[in-house]
Amino acid sequence: ERRGVETVFGYPGGAIMPVYDALYDGGVEHLLCRHEQGAAMAAIGYARASGRVGVCIATSGPGATNLITGLADALLDSVPVVAITGQVASPLIGTDAFQEVDVLGLSLACTKHSFLVRRPEELTSVLAEAFRVASSGRPGPVLVDIPKDIQLMAIRPQPLAVADAPQPSCPSSALAQALQLLQAAQRPMLYIGGGVALAGASAQLNALLRHSAMPSVATLKGLGAVDPHHPYYLGMLGMHGSKAANLAVQQCDLLLVVGARFDDRVTGKLDTFAPDAKVIHLDIDSAEFGKLRRPDVALHGDLRALLPALSAALTAPLSIAPWLAQIDALNVEHAWDYAAAERCERIDAPALLRTLSQRRPRTSVVTTDVGQHLMWVAQH
Repeated sequence: ERRGVETVFGYPGGAIMPVYDALYDGGVEHLLCRHEQGAAMAAIGYARASGRVGVCIATSGPGATNLITGLADALLDSVPVVAITGQVASPLIGTDAFQEVDVLGLSLACTKHSFLVRRPEELTSVLAEAFRVASSGRPGPVLVDIPKDIQLMAIRPQPLAVADAPQPSCPSSALAQALQLLQAAQRPMLYIGGGVALAGASAQLNALLRHSAMPSVATLKGLGAVDPHHPYYLGMLGMHGSKAANLAVQQCDLLLVVGARFDDRVTGKLDTFAPDAKVIHLDIDSAEFGKLRRPDVALHGDLRALLPALSAALTAPLSIAPWLAQIDALNVEHAWDYAAAERCERIDAPALLRTLSQRRPRTSVVTTDVGQHLMWVAQH
């Protein structure tokens, strides 16, 4: 509650009952799910929709293991979630007690960090650190495993303040190298990933676009970061992307990669993706640099700081008029033929989704399952 948590999602069981007793006393709303995996997924949805850390709780053993798929999803999608699990009493750990599972070990591969609380005096600081880790840098899930006897012990309330993690600073030499590549490029392309939205850097990205007059494409997770009606925006890139976006990327000589990770559904065969392009890669997570495509210049840091720094370094829009003419031609040649719906006897999915998109209230939220219909929603 002192961390600003208003809602938790969970399913009760014996090893987590002391936490439920505390929830029953009020202060934090508990939403009962029908399965622990549902609780994890609900916490992910809450975090996505609210911008806050999602919280889910489960009991030991099968309750904790049922959270694993949700934690893996949160890690891969960079969603801040704190999962609190009950554990058998401390003296029983390692004895194969009833519903004892090494959830700490199980969760290591699908969390940013996992904690096992050994002493009651650790609890306050561990929870504070869990929320900090989940929400700092590249967001992700954190698990806190609390033995039942620790939950039952009295503790002295302590301040929850935890110092923010220091932000990485980008060397001026790297910024100068990036600027040199940008100014030398004849066919630059901005490649936008989900990291822009995670960083809350859409405004800074759009400012760079306006200042540089650079064309752009986006991944599925990068959609919405820029105005889709921008004249030099080519739409979604990759397997389910627009033909114009894919052709333009293959022809570019510089990729400015912002919060993206060269996913296989975007690149296809990696060694044939943008074969003539040099790469400038901006990301909060340095592990992404060179993981799949080695950048010529890597800019490590918060996108909210990196993008304005790059904009400030550019003293004028890029001189790429012939390239922008090619972009215009690609957009015209490969535009979606929504008028085809009028000649079709059956429902035309692209035209239907386009019409729904135009008529829906601007404040509405659209959700979709996974499948071809997801790609139609993304495209139209």
